[in-house]
Amino acid sequence: LSTKQSILLHGLGSKKTVLSAFGEALSNEGDVLNINGYDEDIDLNQLFNYIDQIFLDGRVSVTTIDNSLRDPSDGLITKAVSIAKKFASMRSRPLFILIHTIDGVGLSDDFSQRSLQALTKSSEKESCRMIRLAASVDNINAAMTLWSPQVEHNFDWAWKLINTYRPFLNELQDGPQTTIAKKKQKITGTHKTGVAVLQVLSSLAPRHTEVLQQLVAIQQANANNLTPYADLKQACV
Repeated sequence: LSTKQSILLHGLGSKKTVLSAFGEALSNEGDVLNINGYDEDIDLNQLFNYIDQIFLDGRVSVTTIDNSLRDPSDGLITKAVSIAKKFASMRSRPLFILIHTIDGVGLSDDFSQRSLQALTKSSEKESCRMIRLAASVDNINAAMTLWSPQVEHNFDWAWKLINTYRPFLNELQDGPQTTIAKKKQKITGTHKTGVAVLQVLSSLAPRHTEVLQQLVAIQQANANNLTPYADLKQACV
């Protein structure tokens, strides 16, 4: 991170625990800020205001920006650049921003990605970036779908393969409940529950169907208790 590169964790399974542990180690070197990219209500304008107020004593002029417009003319990228330059001039300790699921629903648009890369790239001080970024990504095609060549170049990702095979429990628990509720309401309002379940099952690939059958067999044998992931994995090998 001190070499102007940003770290990107990719691979199978949730990487939140790994990235959080990395953040604890980085806290000895600088300040650490965690962001949940899978939160659809994330507001980069509020994030930049937070950085300004906490680390810069509010010295960067704060302008209210409607982030939902996703329009560069709103000035969010300009604000990111101003905050980054002021941070580099005022601070001696780096700021590490950890983004859990940078390709999540809250940050997956081009405008957000350009704002984030502007925040890191513009914070250089004595050939080092003072605002440094480490993130996780779940989409294997992220490089093709998230970033233009210029934005990807500015991030200068160091890709790290991390196969945790862990379920996305934290992401589901911390995710926006409003979206989940809307999906449930839509399903119950347009289909009977049994029909909806059959439609989902009929769309599964043969291999996925076999995994589901193994899960049912294990749960029946264990009186419908929760099945550890390790047991399911062993049964499918």
